[in-house]
Amino acid sequence: MKWYFASRTRHQKKLAELAQFLEEKGEVVLADWLNVEVFANYESNLHKVEEFNRKIIKALLATEIFVLISDPEGTDMFIELGICLAHKELSGKKRIYIVGKHSRRSLMQLHPDITHVNSLEEVLDAEAVQYDGFAIPALD
Repeated sequence: MKWYFASRTRHQKKLAELAQFLEEKGEVVLADWLNVEVFANYESNLHKVEEFNRKIIKALLATEIFVLISDPEGTDMFIELGICLAHKELSGKKRIYIVGKHSRRSLMQLHPDITHVNSLEEVLDAEAVQYDGFAIPALD
């Protein structure tokens, strides 16, 4: 399956570890932002940012399992959620999860096609991914 993780950048390293684990299991993780240096200033890196935007959108459209780590703040992850919801409406082929206690704070987070869970373990269980021996990163 093709996965995408959306989150605040403070979870980047922990999610990169999870992505590596999933890839070792034969899964594909399309969230390239997990493996790149975060841009210090978007406007001063506009050419790179524009190119990366297009890459992210293509990844979101190809994603089969979208996982958003909820947070009381953030911007881009909610845009990514919107892209996935729109694509699901058109294709019907995407599973969408929101993890954590801030998963019901906006209108779009309450879309009926979203599965709300408390932990990454619940997502992996729902997708029948065996994780014995792997410490799932705690994200707060």
